[in-house]
Amino acid sequence: MKHFCTGLFFLLPVFLIAQYRPTIVSGRPGQSIGALTVGRGVYQVQTGLNLDWAGTSDDRLTQVTETTDLRIGLSERFELSALIAGASAEVATPTGRRYDRGFSDTQVGGRYSFFEQDGWRPTLAVRGHVLLTLQDEDFRRRNPGANVIVVAEWGLTDLLALTANLSRTWTGDDSRSTDYITTLGFALSDRWSSFVEVYGGLSGEVTANYDGGFAYLVADDLSLDLSAGWDGGDGINSYFLDFGVSFRFVSRGENP
Repeated sequence: MKHFCTGLFFLLPVFLIAQYRPTIVSGRPGQSIGALTVGRGVYQVQTGLNLDWAGTSDDRLTQVTETTDLRIGLSERFELSALIAGASAEVATPTGRRYDRGFSDTQVGGRYSFFEQDGWRPTLAVRGHVLLTLQDEDFRRRNPGANVIVVAEWGLTDLLALTANLSRTWTGDDSRSTDYITTLGFALSDRWSSFVEVYGGLSGEVTANYDGGFAYLVADDLSLDLSAGWDGGDGINSYFLDFGVSFRFVSRGENP
């Protein structure tokens, strides 16, 4: 599942106490999530389409996944979030083809941002999600699971930001994993931003995969993104293309 990067659309210094920003801070594009919450009274939607090709000479997977995240700011530092994903997958093997379709992932949880950057002390946050069993039969978990992500984020300059994620996942299928993501984001102009990223697993053999992309700020509350990447874990080449949109509704009363 392709997750979400830091708020690369508007790389502000992160020294302010309030989490709310004049322009949208999205979790798209990329694998990582940022340390900032959306802010009190903000309803934000992040949705995207991922095209994934993976396999060897004998076995191949082609999958299209649509993922939508809903984020609701209850206070400046705390937000609730929910994720729902639908997938259509074709698996080709020497003995035939299999097609899997339906809701592939459902999660609920929240994010809390502890403090802002102070020198080299990063902006720090934790996000926790419960992995639900509300999927279609082709993708259903046997039991509920959980995912916890610790997020550290540094504003290196006005144009450059570094984000690190360390996550632990209990899948609900008798397995668990520890993963990392490191993201370097660049502000190219007032509207354009870019990022490069390395991510992988820390359980057992350490792996490294790569992606990068661009985002465009259409308006204060609307952004578009495009990214692509390569996964080479377990000797299986996997390529993906991802594009999406993020938008928000702000209801902060008279004192934003």
